[in-house]
Amino acid sequence: MTLTTPSLASVTAGEPVTAQGWNAIVTGLTALYDAVIALGGETLDVAVTRTVGTGTTATTEPLPTADVLAEPLGEGHSVRALPPFGTRTAHLLGGLTNGTWRVHIQAPGFTAEIREVTIPHTEPLAVTLTTDGVETPDLFGLGMRGALDKLRALGIDADLVLDTTGREISRVAVPAEYVDAPVLAQLPAAGAVVPSGTGRVRMVVSSALRREPVVTMPSLAGLTLSEAQQALGKLGLRVGTTTFRETAADQ
Repeated sequence: MTLTTPSLASVTAGEPVTAQGWNAIVTGLTALYDAVIALGGETLDVAVTRTVGTGTTATTEPLPTADVLAEPLGEGHSVRALPPFGTRTAHLLGGLTNGTWRVHIQAPGFTAEIREVTIPHTEPLAVTLTTDGVETPDLFGLGMRGALDKLRALGIDADLVLDTTGREISRVAVPAEYVDAPVLAQLPAAGAVVPSGTGRVRMVVSSALRREPVVTMPSLAGLTLSEAQQALGKLGLRVGTTTFRETAADQ
């Protein structure tokens, strides 16, 4: 089939993608898949997953960020798989010739796997990658002290903590006003895999609210200026702009 270029448009970072733009992307990817299949040769679906949870509650979920590369053990060229898109959950290897291929599967934070498969192969090649590190926990809403304790328990260090004004907060001696300041953002995001013992996470916490001391304003009616200054001075206040006005008694 003929592979045509879909309508393309440039956008500025931070601008939302319109439905029309998203549909153009999906249309282009669909045409790309169809074109690869139409090139001839055999195809192979590679279902790459990761384990989520532990014990009896453990499940698997697709890992679309994985990189899949197939190399022939005989003559030929290596083929890189197309990643999943839309409703597809498996990577697609296309243009494979009959014979034995070595498939390399890798993803950041996971142990790489290698599988050998003989083409034609009608069933999807299923590969579950194991984490090569520690998954970062979800810290959103936790107080700063609690978030730091949770990271340390997993062998992860917070190398930078900022509040919403951009002020850097000490991770060693957490100021009292920041102990319960909730975490608003983290990098990397929850679920990302970082090296155990050397992993680093950055956080943004809420700015501390500083309560200024308040006093009850006394009544100054009937006092002379000197008496009013003394009364205010005892409360830590001072007289500001003063306006003098004659009264009937002064005339």
